[in-house]
Amino acid sequence: MSAAPIGGQFLASPSPWVALTAVFIGAALSRATTRIKGARDPARARTRKWVLVCVYLSLSVIFGLLGVFLPGPEKVVDLRLAYLAGAIAVPAFICMRFKKSIGIPVVLLLLCVLVLFSLLLRSLHAFTGETEIAVVRVVAFERNAMRLELIPRDRSPVLLNMEGDYFAPIVKVVIFSDPFVFLGAKTWYRFEGVTSFMLVKEADGYKFRQGNTDFYFPQPQGISESLWRYFERYERRIPGVKTVQVEMDLKHVDARVKEFAVYGIRVQNDGGVQIVPLSD
Repeated sequence: MSAAPIGGQFLASPSPWVALTAVFIGAALSRATTRIKGARDPARARTRKWVLVCVYLSLSVIFGLLGVFLPGPEKVVDLRLAYLAGAIAVPAFICMRFKKSIGIPVVLLLLCVLVLFSLLLRSLHAFTGETEIAVVRVVAFERNAMRLELIPRDRSPVLLNMEGDYFAPIVKVVIFSDPFVFLGAKTWYRFEGVTSFMLVKEADGYKFRQGNTDFYFPQPQGISESLWRYFERYERRIPGVKTVQVEMDLKHVDARVKEFAVYGIRVQNDGGVQIVPLSD
């Protein structure tokens, strides 16, 4: 997930849209099954009833479409979303259809339970989640020289000729404290480029030496430089910011690159950056 404020993450998740869709489906069913006997003007009451049913169904369709196109169709293919919709639509129908017998306190209690359940799901995903920010393909490899295809997330691929046998991302991250993570906040990052390094033998053993072919994006991916500088400067004064650090880790790669191998660069929600082999 790219670095975005909590509101942006809300828009990027299909769960809130599914919840709103289910609420209006429940409202439409409630209105459709409401009897109009005893109305002073049955014809007018019937017309009003079906107009409201159409309005509720239209709103459910609108929110359903937003839930598909804003987060992306690939995120909607999840059976758990169907369970979530059912878990919300049924109580919504019951509460609206039988609101007099159930009572307002029960309705409020159910709403609180649904909100807490949604927050729990978001927090579990946030605490354990990760964001893949790029894929790296090894096009060619010789000793102390490699040709890489860097494929950033939502960006065009870049071909790199780098010195060394290893590579590592240059990433700056902003990590939030646990209460913000519970609300669904994820680590903000600024993906600036890629560095390379090699393992050389020195008098006191083998050591990593950085190459001279670092690559930096003209426009780094993630948060802006000004926002990063702001957090870096006022880190201690901003509530909820756990730490701000420059992540330039040269030791998270288990072995030198292999020709034609594919690697994923991922930002963990604890602020770490990992290079994960996707194929050999």
